[in-house]
Amino acid sequence: MEADEDALARDLNLLPSEDEALRAARERSHEAGVPLVFAETGAVLRFFTRMIGARHVVEIGSGAGYSGLWLLQGMGPRGSLTTIELDPRLQTLAQRSYAQGGYADRVRSMLGPALSVLPRLADGNYDLVFLDAVKSEYPGYLGHAKRLLRPGGLLIADNVLWSGRVTDRSVIDAETQGLRALLRAVADDPELPSLTMGVGDGVLVAVYEPAV
Repeated sequence: MEADEDALARDLNLLPSEDEALRAARERSHEAGVPLVFAETGAVLRFFTRMIGARHVVEIGSGAGYSGLWLLQGMGPRGSLTTIELDPRLQTLAQRSYAQGGYADRVRSMLGPALSVLPRLADGNYDLVFLDAVKSEYPGYLGHAKRLLRPGGLLIADNVLWSGRVTDRSVIDAETQGLRALLRAVADDPELPSLTMGVGDGVLVAVYEPAV
């Protein structure tokens, strides 16, 4: 019965469908033991990227390329993805995923710690910045995201509910504290009206509206 319900849900467009490239990237992620976004989160990325007509996107945390494919699918044929990855092994897996999806020539893959790579990117040049890397560094990513985004651009952050740990006061590890610091900073920033969505492991979406 569950299989029938899933099939009907997909027929009604209630569940996101994956093409061959996405399925292959998912398999690469599982084989490498790499966390990846929920398919529903990927569909959110694709939707917002398409909604704002994004042409230049920054992704912090490539993984095996799964989330990058969702972002690329939301962009038009002239859209480009700049993706940052710390692990050279994962960078190689991600590049395979982009090539399989037909996007190899539209991806700039940058290797290194995100907080060292981000200063090399141009101010105000990006339509969307997606955070999905070291959670304790999320507050540091935020300052760069504001610098990189054009007015009206979107900041999207994954894992902001962190399997319920963010709202559990007894949890005080560095990653959980980093996520809390990000959420507080965005909530206190009048230039970043935001919404937290209960999709996947929690998705924060904020619009960059700089003061005149």
